[in-house]
Amino acid sequence: MNLLDRLKSEYLEKLKLVKEQYPTSAKKIEISLSENQSVFALTISEASSICMFFDIEMTLSNILNMIEENE
Repeated sequence: MNLLDRLKSEYLEKLKLVKEQYPTSAKKIEISLSENQSVFALTISEASSICMFFDIEMTLSNILNMIEENE
């Protein structure tokens, strides 16, 4: 499963809001999340953009908290 599939519902909602206001940025975020299976594979630029548009501080803990645990 990729990160987009494991994104918590509250962040999926935020992604929808980003998509309405900033469709190009939302597409880039979706691509970043769908092409990676681990947050550790995200580039700093990708992680920074995700945190900026999701309005969270860019910390490893916050990024990890966006993702559902593997079941």
